[in-house]
Amino acid sequence: MKKILFSVALLSAGMMLSSCNDKLDVEQKATSSTGNFYKTDADAESAVTAMYATYIGEIGGTEGIWNAYIMGLNYTSDDVFSAGGDINDHADFRVLDEFRYDTSSGPISTLYNHIYKAIYSANLVINYFDGDLADTPLKKQAVAEAKVMRAWAHMLAAQVYYRPPLVDHLITTEKPTNAESQKAIFDFCVKDCEEAINNLPDRKGQTDKEGAWRVTKGFAQFVGGKAALFAGDNAKAASLLKPLVESSNYALVPGNRFRDLFHIEGDGCEEKIFEFNYTTNTSLGGVWGGSIQRGRWMVANVLNWRGDDIQGGGKNPQICSTGGWGGGAINQDFAHKMLANDGDSYRRKATFLTSDEFFYDETLCGWRSDATCTTRAQKEFDPERGITKSAGSFSRSDVMEVKMMCHPKDVDLSVGDNCNNTNLCIARLGEAYLLYAEACLATGNNAEAKKYINLIQQRAGSKTISDNVDMQVLMDEKQYELWFEGCRWFDIVRWGIAKECYDKVLDNIPLQWDEYFQSGGTKPHKLVYKVHHPWADAGVKLEFVKNKNEYWPIPQTVVEVNDQMHQVWGAWAN
Repeated sequence: MKKILFSVALLSAGMMLSSCNDKLDVEQKATSSTGNFYKTDADAESAVTAMYATYIGEIGGTEGIWNAYIMGLNYTSDDVFSAGGDINDHADFRVLDEFRYDTSSGPISTLYNHIYKAIYSANLVINYFDGDLADTPLKKQAVAEAKVMRAWAHMLAAQVYYRPPLVDHLITTEKPTNAESQKAIFDFCVKDCEEAINNLPDRKGQTDKEGAWRVTKGFAQFVGGKAALFAGDNAKAASLLKPLVESSNYALVPGNRFRDLFHIEGDGCEEKIFEFNYTTNTSLGGVWGGSIQRGRWMVANVLNWRGDDIQGGGKNPQICSTGGWGGGAINQDFAHKMLANDGDSYRRKATFLTSDEFFYDETLCGWRSDATCTTRAQKEFDPERGITKSAGSFSRSDVMEVKMMCHPKDVDLSVGDNCNNTNLCIARLGEAYLLYAEACLATGNNAEAKKYINLIQQRAGSKTISDNVDMQVLMDEKQYELWFEGCRWFDIVRWGIAKECYDKVLDNIPLQWDEYFQSGGTKPHKLVYKVHHPWADAGVKLEFVKNKNEYWPIPQTVVEVNDQMHQVWGAWAN
């Protein structure tokens, strides 16, 4: 494969048959039975391509304006606000960061269904090409790729849900059951990856983009090592991750390119271990075909700044691709902590902007009126920039997050300015360094842990380079490095600090103003905020409940149709 172009048309073909049951007795032309199809190397390649297409569609695709993987995992973190226009906006996902969800909440069932559809697609490849059927190197590689993708999906399931099914084969008539334990799932993931490694190619150097879009030994080592860490097998995690972090096929991008990791300029770069390769398929029919079916349509709107709150609309700041809806805001307490640690670092400026940077830095933000307002004094009292909402921008403080915003270069204008064409990163070397450092700390190899933590700090351009490292340093660095990358919720649960983290932030909602507009133009532009407690004011106590909110419940729809599946975690089981 010179390049992997995934079309969800492959996936929708079978779905169209469901409305034509009365015509299914007509003999089909030019089709193959499964017994005839799964034979050749070309068949194996087609099956693997369909598997990748399924993962992109199920995990990386949209739910209208949402994505259950991107929003669900990050909105459940303690350092992210769902935000939006007000407390009633984005309600379906707001319940996640306020712990008001239940077994019937939409994102919870949506992500569950997507994960197991993806696992099914991997099991198809394994079922028809493994064992004695794997009689060529290409078929063996196809099975290995499928095992790693199956392991990644099971690892995700066990991070999100408690004892979800372990589905290691094609389900026919039997009903899935709760896994024996979380550890059993993670151990299975490690086993799948170890079995796969010898049949996978290495990435062909740091410029090999396909090596970031398709499963390689590096991704197998990443998934196996991460799963081992979650299983509590730190020695195994270190042994699997060590060859990855030492590989010359990968490298941290320089600090001045840290921002690119989350935008189209960083697709397939030297730091990427695996990502979903999004390619707009315009043959599917413009916005309603190519952009929606291929992935992150309207995720740009959700994560860009709230256009209604900004003078001139959401595209006035030149950093924005489109007018946004203001979701995914950064928690002010974390932002201030990171600012104190990192200072004027590449990493910090690629994560959020200070008030001064937002209003006055033409490189980091930029406003249309910069063409005529050329001095700081002119910009300070410029009526064509700033936050205009008199009631205050909801869940925003004196900083503005930028990390996952859709920039103008990220969009494909052939299908609209709200279609983020950036690949969805699943694994990168920065995270691998920190996973490895944690495993080293846990096994007493502090010198090795310090080496890799320092490499992360140095690349970030952080003003803090640790002379000594311990778990607190590791935990802090991981939060700084991986904000809004789907790690934080799982980590604080695994580290046993979830309740103390959430108790500090629940119902502490900032409202943001611009002093220029608040003062009627007598004060210069400056972001200010006040923390409100809207739920407490309404007589409602938000609370993270131990032995309940560490995991999402198994969806009620699953339990209702399968008498072999049960709620088995803490308060959900009552």
